[in-house]
Amino acid sequence: HYVKVQGLVISQMLRKSVETRDWLSTLEPRNVRAVMKRVVEDTTAIDVQVGLLYEEGVRKAQSSDSSKRTFSVYSSSRQQGRYAPSYTPSAPMDTNLLSNIQKLFSERIDVFSPVEFNKVSVLTGIIKISLKTLLECVRLRTFGRFGLQQVQVDCHFLQLYLWRFVADEELVHLLLDEVVASAALRCPDPVPMEPSVVEVICERG
Repeated sequence: HYVKVQGLVISQMLRKSVETRDWLSTLEPRNVRAVMKRVVEDTTAIDVQVGLLYEEGVRKAQSSDSSKRTFSVYSSSRQQGRYAPSYTPSAPMDTNLLSNIQKLFSERIDVFSPVEFNKVSVLTGIIKISLKTLLECVRLRTFGRFGLQQVQVDCHFLQLYLWRFVADEELVHLLLDEVVASAALRCPDPVPMEPSVVEVICERG
């Protein structure tokens, strides 16, 4: 119940931030949107609260430092056919097929799976609900070029911080990849921001 309630609080914040913005007329991103900073702050506060009651829990061992990961859906293998100029597929990429493949990946994540009585499991549940809501909201909007780039910046910022709270960081990567990919599919002029520029904006906060 606690996971659902806290997930709903963050979800409503994210939903409002997506639904009240004109994504077609968004200016070129210079900052991370304030709501994303609030999501990280609230998640950190929940982490502290839950940590007073429960043990840490088990995390999946990671092979690299995710805080250094360059977040860009355009480097993802399943996106290269559409976005990477250096990659030339033998036939045109069917965007409907691409969309369906993405759904297969995202639907494998059970958002309301059972929660164990430890901190990592509780935080994983809350973050899954929150990011899945963000994904569903993005699927209902249309994005201009800079709107897409703002989504890119916001998702990179979330990835920088949220991965450390969950049992398996790949979960965060998958859901945020899906958010950016969905925005790109709903953008008439999908031109991604350079990953190095995204990193500078996020480091600046």
